[in-house]
Amino acid sequence: MVKTYPVDIAPEQVVRWLMVEGRLHAFDLLVSATRSFEPGELTGGASRRLGEEEREEVSEISEVGLLEVMPRQKPHIWTLRVRVEDDIGPRLPEDEPVPETEEELDLPTFYEEFIKADRGLAEVSVEVDSPAAKASFNRVLDAILTDRHQRGKGKPAPVKPRAKKR
Repeated sequence: MVKTYPVDIAPEQVVRWLMVEGRLHAFDLLVSATRSFEPGELTGGASRRLGEEEREEVSEISEVGLLEVMPRQKPHIWTLRVRVEDDIGPRLPEDEPVPETEEELDLPTFYEEFIKADRGLAEVSVEVDSPAAKASFNRVLDAILTDRHQRGKGKPAPVKPRAKKR
């Protein structure tokens, strides 16, 4: 049975860790990022100022960035998601159409356009399909929280202080 849980971690910490992990490949993860646009109902003060017919023609548009991370060897036993939704405003029928399909993004672009730009509302969650999957995810989460890029347990080895030159 698949369960979804919120993850109490800053989206920036997840993405920055993944950018380093992408060079090291210690956890062998599949990472995908997309951008899409979702129309919605016009809300707020603008909605009240328009007549009924105008309200039907105008829609609110949200830009959604979605980052999904899963283990490469056993995809879909768990999926970590970072979802950023930014309301970009009303759209009139004569405005340029928004893309209807998802646009694939690389990780640095996702970081620059959604995380670093601090846009919209960001949520981090994980979907797991079993207690074993949750344990597998927790090992990766622990590595993200401790900024570690090795499969072993525990903290990274401390750096030995250098002897001072005389």
